[in-house]
Amino acid sequence: MFKINYVLLIFVLSNCVNCNVYIGNGKMKQLYAWKQLGYDFNGTKYIKDADRIRSPGAIHFVQELGDSEKFFIQYNNVPTGIKFVGDLLFLTVPRRRFGIPSTLNYIDRRHSKKLDPLLKPYPNPEAVSSLTSVYRTAIDSCARLWMVDTGLLEVPGARRQVKPPAILAYNWLTHKLDFRYELDPKVLVNERTPGGLTSLTIDVEPTACGEAHAYITDLATNGLIVFSLGARAFWRIDHPSFVHGEKALNFTVAGNVISWKDGLFSIALSDVGGKRLAYYHPMVSTHEYAIDTAVLKNGGADFDKEYKVLGSRGPLSQSGIHSHHAASSVLFYANVARDGIVCWNTKKPLVEENVALIVQDREKLLYITADKFTI
Repeated sequence: MFKINYVLLIFVLSNCVNCNVYIGNGKMKQLYAWKQLGYDFNGTKYIKDADRIRSPGAIHFVQELGDSEKFFIQYNNVPTGIKFVGDLLFLTVPRRRFGIPSTLNYIDRRHSKKLDPLLKPYPNPEAVSSLTSVYRTAIDSCARLWMVDTGLLEVPGARRQVKPPAILAYNWLTHKLDFRYELDPKVLVNERTPGGLTSLTIDVEPTACGEAHAYITDLATNGLIVFSLGARAFWRIDHPSFVHGEKALNFTVAGNVISWKDGLFSIALSDVGGKRLAYYHPMVSTHEYAIDTAVLKNGGADFDKEYKVLGSRGPLSQSGIHSHHAASSVLFYANVARDGIVCWNTKKPLVEENVALIVQDREKLLYITADKFTI
């Protein structure tokens, strides 16, 4: 048996309030909890709705602004991604509504002793306008914080592509932008694609930082976008295994029927060195698949011949993000359909009896949106 020594999670309730971060050593302990998020812009605090506009060097108070003009609407700020490195916790808030001051934020645990600290824009307030909307980030062994800026404002009824989608990375030690590259338009199927670029996974050898590959999932138009940092090139792979499963539709979360048709959602990599597998699944599916990362790096020409159907996790196993722990060969899943975390030892066949529900809480773990596991 293996022991879970460290767990870091963020959960978002379906009514867009009560955002919680838990950290655990066998048992979960609440690390942060927000009834609603707030921000600190160089000492200017945003903790409730206000009719104000921020411009460089000034805050302007205006009477009766419309929602589209407001700098901050507290209820609309819903986080989807979290990463933890050193003393920094990075938290992303995609712009799916009006009134979101900053899409990429951080907390410095050395200076954030409150249970609900205000978020600070990363790397600084002046850089807020350089990012449009980020869902999740990834941290590699080269001290880089990677992300995809979708460039899309996803406000219902006011959807607008502000700028082309781009992949970029900051050095989280120096807080300087390392690189930024716009996605090749050829890898974007249609106007829906940018809204599906919600997760990315970085494949890199610690001694070859310049040769990294990023695997960007596209849940909206069912594809995988690969970015080669060494070649400064993008290519797209499409495959039926990236598409949602019809039999996995209409599961329930907090009494709400989820009828989304979200496709490819998460890539989890086996250990560095030798043959490396990419484990993947659509969000709306109970199946898991795998492919040798060499196929992804070579353009995916042999994908249909090389991919593997590993099996099914069983009923109500629809999951979002998953993580692989190399030392134990265990995959952990944020199991949204059962408000919990399930795991599977990849050395065993993927069948329902080999998938364990290791923690479940119908209130505290209601719709898990991100996870990080260290064992």
